[in-house]
Amino acid sequence: MAVNTSGWMAVAFSYNDQMDNDSVIDCILLKNGTVIVRNSYNTRDDKNNTDIAEPFLGIQVVNASYGNGVLQCIFNRSITVNSSSNRIFNLTRPYYILIATGAIDDQGNKLYHGNTSTYTSPNAVDVTSDFLVPRDRHYFLDTLGNFATFAYIPSPVEMEFEIQGPVSKTGRWISLGLSKDIHMSDDSVLDCLLLTNNTVTVQNSYNLQSYGGNQPLNAEGITVIKTSLINGRLYCAFRRKIANFSNSQIFPLDKPYYLFLGDGNLNADGSKIQHGNTPVVSASAVDVRAVSGNVSRKDEEVFSTVSTSFQSMTATPATTEIPGYSVFPNGNTGDKVMYKLSDDGNSVEFIISGPPQDQAASWIAVGFSYDQSMNDDSVIDCIHLQNGTFIIQNSFNVKGGNGVRGGNEAVNTDGIKLLKADYSGSQMSCQLTRNLSSDNPRVFPFNQTYYLLLASGTAMPSGEKNYHTPNRHAVSSVMLNLTAYRGNIDSYQTKQLLRAHGCLMITAFVMLMCGAILIARYYKTCWPEDKLCNTAVWFAVHRFIMVTGLFCCAAGFIIIFCYSKGKLNRTFGDNSPSYFWAHGPMGIAVMILIAMNPLIALFRCDPDSERRWIFNWLHWFVGTCCQTLAGITLFFGIKMGESDNYRLNHYSVFWILIAFVGFHVFIEFLLVVEKCISDRHSKQRFTVSYGMSSPGESASAVKHAGDVSRESLLFRYFVLAVYVLITMGLWLAMIILIGGGFQMGSN
Repeated sequence: MAVNTSGWMAVAFSYNDQMDNDSVIDCILLKNGTVIVRNSYNTRDDKNNTDIAEPFLGIQVVNASYGNGVLQCIFNRSITVNSSSNRIFNLTRPYYILIATGAIDDQGNKLYHGNTSTYTSPNAVDVTSDFLVPRDRHYFLDTLGNFATFAYIPSPVEMEFEIQGPVSKTGRWISLGLSKDIHMSDDSVLDCLLLTNNTVTVQNSYNLQSYGGNQPLNAEGITVIKTSLINGRLYCAFRRKIANFSNSQIFPLDKPYYLFLGDGNLNADGSKIQHGNTPVVSASAVDVRAVSGNVSRKDEEVFSTVSTSFQSMTATPATTEIPGYSVFPNGNTGDKVMYKLSDDGNSVEFIISGPPQDQAASWIAVGFSYDQSMNDDSVIDCIHLQNGTFIIQNSFNVKGGNGVRGGNEAVNTDGIKLLKADYSGSQMSCQLTRNLSSDNPRVFPFNQTYYLLLASGTAMPSGEKNYHTPNRHAVSSVMLNLTAYRGNIDSYQTKQLLRAHGCLMITAFVMLMCGAILIARYYKTCWPEDKLCNTAVWFAVHRFIMVTGLFCCAAGFIIIFCYSKGKLNRTFGDNSPSYFWAHGPMGIAVMILIAMNPLIALFRCDPDSERRWIFNWLHWFVGTCCQTLAGITLFFGIKMGESDNYRLNHYSVFWILIAFVGFHVFIEFLLVVEKCISDRHSKQRFTVSYGMSSPGESASAVKHAGDVSRESLLFRYFVLAVYVLITMGLWLAMIILIGGGFQMGSN
């Protein structure tokens, strides 16, 4: 049973279509937040249904919860019971099904529903045979009132599914995804759609790779049993083939998958818009044909491992992280907020901690913002006063204007429950819960995504907060769903270090080093009579670009070293590709090779030396290894940047880099062909008389470059101009997509 209420919902089994002498099962939300499932009995003269007959006889609760305004009870009821009062009916005969919903009083008693919140089946129903899916169904639930069921029926080719959840308008979808990993990319999806014309339909769809959106497919392999929209509840029941599909994007059900459950809006044409709330994911891969019991979520698995006392957390708050909590720190101040969805699913639990700025009165606060600015934001305050008391409250950041700075106004304490507060002189901490929703528009609901704001400062003796200094606030780099586990969260300021690292490394590889290598290999003979800085033009240009690239790499290396605090391996997640771990060591190797080549050049012998060939080969080998390894490392870094852990760049950056590498190889091919033709015409191979010959060449092979034809020179100049222009365009596109702060959406 599920309904949008904060009171009760009940289903009754009646001999007629009237509410009179009926066996009832109640789903009730008590005032303390507990949800109970019980038996009761309807009599004609008792409108409030106060006859509680053997309340729990024959009932086994599967799940009872309340979240985001949705009361939900899932339970098993025995078909036959041994009722001493005869008021709990055996379900061995047909009954009219009566459904009602209403409010409760402070003692948890049901109040009369009136005449508007009821439903009666048009005829008697045998609940032991007129069911839509078998009794051995398995449930997968989220915290928003959505759930899916599936059952392996006595058929070698099909399974039965239900998908349902609350909807407040047309143009909505609820979907069950089948994924090979825990990322919403390359997934087969089963959709239950409520179109804008009020039609309910079922279809297959496909989550494109690299978070490229959702592509509707068709209804291949789907047989619809029933669809409905009743009292704001969208419902789809259907059968789905297990295997043998013509489209590879419809996954067979003969292997385990991670399950996703999510919802969202539809476009006018029926295509799905990206979900607003982050879908829940199963704790492990599930074989829907062989699973036993219900499917647990990833967040439930994490929360079940938490057994840490608050006192142990406050002992070392600067370094301690509690399993199951997402963590957002301010590295400049030592402030930190940790949060998780509470065990009952009705609130979010926060632990706000940090060093007090003033021994008299201080505050630490976490804010929830639609942008990355501190205006029009909902805030939770942890304020410590000089007398040792704490103030825990909701407040609101008021937007400033016309040169006037905005301020912060206290709102109320609605929905906040303080669990523990601690002050030790060097550290203050508040552990609290806040309800998912509120009637006050200045207390934002947690069914949306927000940027997290974390700030601290001093307070007046009355508890009024003084404005914080600029360095005492941090903003999350992405919007977050506070009901979903996120892990460690980077601030916007910290994320800029990653973007700067990526931009510097792309500049070094794409704009500088590849071009410098091209100059050294194919343009030695192009400016034979000209000098730059008292040396050959090609050598001066090659040296300048390479040194600039070295400085870019060094700067990028220092930035990422500061970001990771000297740690080689950071947490990427259990399901991240293994090559993520290789990016750091490979980057160190690239930095070593880049530094080696100029050092080798400092010790090169005279061009006429008989050992010059050793330097030529060594310089070429180190440079080629460095160029190849740098390219691979860059590809790994870009894939990391588009992953869930960072969300720094769009997946198109990867393909732009692919385009550059292909373009560079094509240009080298053209120049190699042209050089072979030019050498054959001149009957000689040439190098200028200064610098580094090609591997194996010696200074005795040098001829003056005037033998290179004018046509050959013009062709090389033209190729160089095209190379520079296209490379600059590709480089600029990558820099904009990374350095411009492009985000792949909320998380």
